[in-house]
Amino acid sequence: MKQIKSIAIICLLLCAVSKAENIPPTTAILGAMSDEVEMLMDTLTERDERKIQGIRFVTGKMNGRQVVVARTGVGKVNAAMTATLLVEHFSPSEVIVTGVAGRINPGLSPGDIVIAKKTAQHDFGDLTAKGIENWGARNPINGERNPVFFPMSDRLLTVAKASVSHIEFEKIGTRAPKVIEGIVVTGDVFVSSDAKVTELRKSLQADAVEMEGAAIAQICWQQGVPCLIIRSISDNADAKANQDYEQFSKIAARNSAKLVEEIVKQLGSGASREEKPTLQPNALTPYEKEFQEMLSGSTLVGHFTMTGQENKTPREEKYTIKKVSKMRDNVWLFVVRVQYGNRDVTVPLPLEVQWAGDTPMVTLTDVELPRLGTYTARVLFYRNQYAGTWSGGDHGGQLFGRIIKTASDAAD
Repeated sequence: MKQIKSIAIICLLLCAVSKAENIPPTTAILGAMSDEVEMLMDTLTERDERKIQGIRFVTGKMNGRQVVVARTGVGKVNAAMTATLLVEHFSPSEVIVTGVAGRINPGLSPGDIVIAKKTAQHDFGDLTAKGIENWGARNPINGERNPVFFPMSDRLLTVAKASVSHIEFEKIGTRAPKVIEGIVVTGDVFVSSDAKVTELRKSLQADAVEMEGAAIAQICWQQGVPCLIIRSISDNADAKANQDYEQFSKIAARNSAKLVEEIVKQLGSGASREEKPTLQPNALTPYEKEFQEMLSGSTLVGHFTMTGQENKTPREEKYTIKKVSKMRDNVWLFVVRVQYGNRDVTVPLPLEVQWAGDTPMVTLTDVELPRLGTYTARVLFYRNQYAGTWSGGDHGGQLFGRIIKTASDAAD
């Protein structure tokens, strides 16, 4: 058994191993307005707050599960922006959207709840004399066209439906709210039109309409994050929608939040096995394919230096990469054998890869390691060689070496 000796690589791998082994799943909850999320934030224990690009994210424990809650603001652009920041900075295991919606299904009334089985943007597509012909945007990550309807996570749907029987929802007068599984559609308009209600029911078989859900679902779909939308009816989306909204929105928001709380409780209790993200297929470019083939089943053998010790002989380093594959966008999965101290484990590490023309570079920026400090690394790979820099606190240096194919590891 050979031991990893590079300080830079040890720090990078320790960080990834720490994330893989110690960080619990995090459920993200998003709502457009304060009434939809503040009541959920108020339930959190071990609460902390963080602002990213001006957006407030509140973290803590809900029913024993780690969560992050944020208010997106109204509309698809605000929702997509917040969801993107959320996925980038918190890597949630799932995203749940909560809040109110207008009724499209005539069998629903204010206070009733729709658990979305799928969602679509009702205002995206070709506008013709006959109306809108809906179609999906092209995914910028892989060039493929998104579906018109984004499906919700089967696992989260199962948990949500099972959670309903554990909740006593707030009544509307003397009537207990009804809960259905249905279709929620999204657009950048507050619908208060009987004609539009009829159109959305006929063209998309919609049960409810709102202004954020499908935009968040699109981000989740493209980034491989399980998603679920919960909506409680606040109005009938007709000419009296504004008056209905004022009367019923708060109770509708509370009922939606109650269901979300119970879903989180069920997730935290282990009632549902964690679901691995379903990543969308990525067609590799020739350079990406070459990078994948170069590193999969390889051993990196080289040296590293320490700042201030340039006159000393560079220290040796050696470590094994079993497999490299693209996950999404600039994120690649490295399956690495990590050997340090008495530990010998093989772990999957999601790492960011940036490109300078035909040359890939693995990046790690200001990652804090408990009791070790904050580390940064940049490593270039080209024609079976690697070179880069690393830094941590007041020390750092360079690393460089050869990439040697190891047939036995490639076959694992």
